[in-house]
Amino acid sequence: MQLVIALIVGCVMGLLAGILGIGGGVIAIPAMIYLLKMPTHLAMGTSLAVIIPLALTGTYKHLMNHNVDIRVAVALAIGGIVFAYIGAWLQPRIPDLMLKRIFGAFIIILGINLVLSRPKAPAPEPVGVGEKTVESRM
Repeated sequence: MQLVIALIVGCVMGLLAGILGIGGGVIAIPAMIYLLKMPTHLAMGTSLAVIIPLALTGTYKHLMNHNVDIRVAVALAIGGIVFAYIGAWLQPRIPDLMLKRIFGAFIIILGINLVLSRPKAPAPEPVGVGEKTVESRM
């Protein structure tokens, strides 16, 4: 039964990762802790292992849809790789209850920010992108 629950959670994670661009940890960690009864430390490490194939698959499709800024992605990846290692080193030194509270506070703050933020106006499209200008059709 545990594998069936994990498969269902994986389906939800994959769908939300593709639609919302989330890595899946927001869904996977609570699901593993509360549905699969995994210890917090194990759930967090397992979540990171799951994110790799999710991210690769989602990234490929978003690349095909031209929805990836490669320069920003590389910069984020460089910082993320270094600090993911530091975080993984630090995590076993944090008590289980404190990890849950930190994770919960992060999710609450993120959620409040997303709910209360206003959408920004789209940036104007540069000339020559998309529709051809009258001069270029002649």
